[in-house]
Amino acid sequence: MKMKRTTFLLSLMLAAAACAVHAEGLSLKAKKTKATKVEPVCIQKIGATAESGDGTQQELEGIFFLFEISKLKKNDRVLYMQELRDFTIDGMSYAQMTQEQLGLEVEPQSEIIESSKLIAGNPALKKILKNEKSGLAMQTAIYGTALPASGTVAVTLQIGWAELNEAKTEMVNGSTEDFTFTFDLASLVDEERTAEITEQEKAELLRRISAFRDDTDFSRNNLKNYSDIIAFASENEAVHIALGPDSFPDEVSKSSYAPVFLLAYVCGNLESQLQSGSYTNNPEAGIAFELLKYRQLKEQDPSVSIRFFEDRR
Repeated sequence: MKMKRTTFLLSLMLAAAACAVHAEGLSLKAKKTKATKVEPVCIQKIGATAESGDGTQQELEGIFFLFEISKLKKNDRVLYMQELRDFTIDGMSYAQMTQEQLGLEVEPQSEIIESSKLIAGNPALKKILKNEKSGLAMQTAIYGTALPASGTVAVTLQIGWAELNEAKTEMVNGSTEDFTFTFDLASLVDEERTAEITEQEKAELLRRISAFRDDTDFSRNNLKNYSDIIAFASENEAVHIALGPDSFPDEVSKSSYAPVFLLAYVCGNLESQLQSGSYTNNPEAGIAFELLKYRQLKEQDPSVSIRFFEDRR
């Protein structure tokens, strides 16, 4: 089972926001060799609903990792590593546990980006990413079966550096070193969720959504000002917001403006539920808000063209 890109995108956005805004998640002491420093700056529990090829849905748990990787030697070598695909709990593979308990193989997902670019998209992360100048941030979401309440987790990163060939098209002479980190699952605090929405919260959320409706600054630095809306939608059990290919297809999630449309979809869907008092997923309202933002983008840059929205204009 492969996590949809939309699910993965939302997972990273919510997890990173929780790490930066709410200071949630576990951080561990960095490890370094002569060539490399690796620091786990945020580790936390996550959950998502995944969909298999036949449309079957499965509730999953897992762990989100945010590592910062720094090269300690001044040279032209580039990052060379093995993909992080698994971790162990008390010596047992989490992927194997998932296979045995759920009968599933869940494809992990990772994203590596320059620390400076990740901070530009979410300035609050500057509090935990320490090497903005030259660091590389690796975000990995590994989903699977329900996590036990306790147990020793061990996660190993295989990281090193390689040269580029003369054509600069392939890495050569690469080698890796192992960086293993351990922690107790009990140290990962479950996300606090509530099913209550006060009238004051409702009024403030509607005001914030209205502000975003009129806001035409689509820079990532400005979008972080609305992270409270995303946080509320993820933390409150009363509201129900689901993403799918009919509301957030790949051509939208892969566009450079994906964070704008993701926030717009959440705003439209959430606004509808708050106004009606009917807390059920409303993808039509989310799409309508996405379309509004698309029109605003087109006014600024007529060259922007996403067929999903063009067909609905």
